[in-house]
Amino acid sequence: MGLVAEIRDTALASLPPARKAEFEQYLTPESVARQAVSLFTPAVNPVRILDLGAGTGILGAETAAFSAQGSSLTAVEIDGQLAALAHLTFEHVGVTHQVVCDNALSVLLDPVFDRVILNPPYKKITPISLATESGYVSVSNLYTAFLVRAVCALRPGGECVAIIPRSWMNGEYFAPFRQWLFSVCSIDVIAVYGSRQDHFKDSSVLQEIMLLKVSKRRQCPIVSVYNGIAPLDDLRSKGHRDAMLNDLLVGSSRILRIQVQDALLAGLPTLAESGLWVSTGKLVWFRNRDILLNEPVKDVLPLYWSDNASSLEATHPMMGSRREQWVDAKAYERHVVLPVGSYCLVNRFSSKEQSRRVMPSLLSSTVPFVVDNKLNYVHQGTSRNTIPLDRELAAGVTLWLSSSLVDNWYREVSGSTQVNATDLRELPIPPRHALLDIARRLPIEDKPSHEDVDRVITTVVERLNR
Repeated sequence: MGLVAEIRDTALASLPPARKAEFEQYLTPESVARQAVSLFTPAVNPVRILDLGAGTGILGAETAAFSAQGSSLTAVEIDGQLAALAHLTFEHVGVTHQVVCDNALSVLLDPVFDRVILNPPYKKITPISLATESGYVSVSNLYTAFLVRAVCALRPGGECVAIIPRSWMNGEYFAPFRQWLFSVCSIDVIAVYGSRQDHFKDSSVLQEIMLLKVSKRRQCPIVSVYNGIAPLDDLRSKGHRDAMLNDLLVGSSRILRIQVQDALLAGLPTLAESGLWVSTGKLVWFRNRDILLNEPVKDVLPLYWSDNASSLEATHPMMGSRREQWVDAKAYERHVVLPVGSYCLVNRFSSKEQSRRVMPSLLSSTVPFVVDNKLNYVHQGTSRNTIPLDRELAAGVTLWLSSSLVDNWYREVSGSTQVNATDLRELPIPPRHALLDIARRLPIEDKPSHEDVDRVITTVVERLNR
């Protein structure tokens, strides 16, 4: 397979950056391709293979080499230059093949394939509905759109292996896709890479990437779960955990959690079950530029951005900030104002360099205020009605969310740096009396250290479990 890898490497070096950006081209390294293909069930008879979004054809070639003599391969690739290279790749391997230079989302594909393999583009898109045998499914990312087409191209009993980000496993945007996938497929193997950098070193892929194997049949009793794999691991001999799919699903939105939950969190209700709710800030700044103010003139309201919520207690105004710190009274007409009271703010976005994914901040306001939509906020109302928390309860929630227990839980649930309101609602949380106890032991105004927060929270939760 040396020439196959050489074709891939040469193509990667020669592709214009603008074209790579247009098609979101991340060509599969040979080591990752071999790992992905090793997940297919060995077959003694010839199979029909589909390589969807084939690039230079390395995945299709590896699949053909893994399959019985007489197997045939169809490859779909939108980029004419790469499609030509895929043809050369398949000629070298000696597999009967057809390369279709077309858009994978619109090309006609009959459900006749025994094996489908893909490393689709990763790009957010305006939600679209794709027609399937079981109805329409809404997707909001190119990779899930490709995966829908891949599954639809399988014959009954056929297998699909995909190299995709982890982000589909959680979050509200992916909920319709998860529901559809669980209803039409068996989730057979989930293998998550341990490093963001190791798998696609030459392509600057920073998402948390996984291998997913599904088959077009009823759910198999067991899902094989591999955590922390490396590109050179032989998955056929690597240790893994077998689990029931239902044991991996969390909450009504069916978040897929593959790590074993910390024993301290066992038995705790979710945030939503505890009568709390998480909403997203209502102000979209670029649609409301006309009401943003730099100075606190008469009848203004405080405006909180992510910068205002960068520590355990929110700060306002944020001195030296380049962001406007106020809005005028027209904010009431735009239904973006939140009532007086206490809340826990949570940044929706964290950088990959930050040591913690969940960044909470206590806000207690004596006046109505406005929150930018890059912040979530915890309250005790509903999606339609915001009801503030008591200050002590808000402080307890903030301290709980700042703990290593919660940060580890969220990292295990989500492969994205985005902190979704949907996921936070499924977060395990102690009962109110325990949250109040935490707040009394750790006054936020004293700026407790992470070590103190973790120590006190561990003590309180261990007492609950006795």
